[in-house]
Amino acid sequence: MTTVDSDIRISVVIPAYNAERFLPRCLKSVFAQTLKPEEVIVVDDGSTDNTAAVAAELGARVLSQTNSGVAATRNLGIQNASGDWIALLDADDLWTPKKLERQVALIRTETVLVYTGVRIFDDQDIRSEQLAVDPAAARKMLRYCNPITLSSVILRREAFVKIGGFRNSLDACEDWGLWFRLLLLGQFEAVPDPLTDYYVYTGSLSTNPEKMLQAAKTIIDATLTADLRGFQRWAWKRRILAVQLLSAGLIARDNRLKGELRYMFQSLCAWPSPFWQPRRFAAFAVSAINSFRRRKEVYGRS
Repeated sequence: MTTVDSDIRISVVIPAYNAERFLPRCLKSVFAQTLKPEEVIVVDDGSTDNTAAVAAELGARVLSQTNSGVAATRNLGIQNASGDWIALLDADDLWTPKKLERQVALIRTETVLVYTGVRIFDDQDIRSEQLAVDPAAARKMLRYCNPITLSSVILRREAFVKIGGFRNSLDACEDWGLWFRLLLLGQFEAVPDPLTDYYVYTGSLSTNPEKMLQAAKTIIDATLTADLRGFQRWAWKRRILAVQLLSAGLIARDNRLKGELRYMFQSLCAWPSPFWQPRRFAAFAVSAINSFRRRKEVYGRS
């Protein structure tokens, strides 16, 4: 493989809606990169706070639009970007200093996307660290789940334009659909280390299991199984749904929300084979025990 010219230009695109409290730390991490980006674009998606003013004061180029959703906001930023590579970043996430430098070192002529491992954090501390999934494994996994965190990604702008960008109709899972469509255009690379910090907090989309599940359902037909036919398509739709129901159950568990056991049970019903994602059965057992304990505590207090 031939290495791409190291003199590539990176545009950072950050969608922002009422994000003034997050932007200072987010942009600080961008401007602290050892490999400086060509430009940093913050797209204000109709905020009612001082998002645009804060972004401009901190040195970002600001674009503004009426509230249109995160997919349309990212599309607008990328359409106005001058770089040949786009670094995606949500306003509440941040990067470690060598993130872009280490990603660029992996770019080859056939590369269309490079991602990293992540650290998940909340207002208390780091919750967990996740090494990046190997690209060969990620290509297979993208059929039924999304192992690539959006804020960890840099992607080739030419490939993004070729597949038509993010689908504006999606408010969640728009990144998953994009990665799946990019598979046809080139290779993925990964920096295993957790160089991206992903923020979770009460009220964020990633802590809403029902919204994430509904969003996943919208791309199962339109994207994830569009290349399949007959029984194969039906079977994959059921398998994907089973994995997404498991994910919804785990989100409910992690955030102490109702529905944990129900999602786990529905996952087993969607595809009951113990040979498909067998961890679902262990997760269901844990959820059943959790439910029993909660009921015991309630009855014990009454």
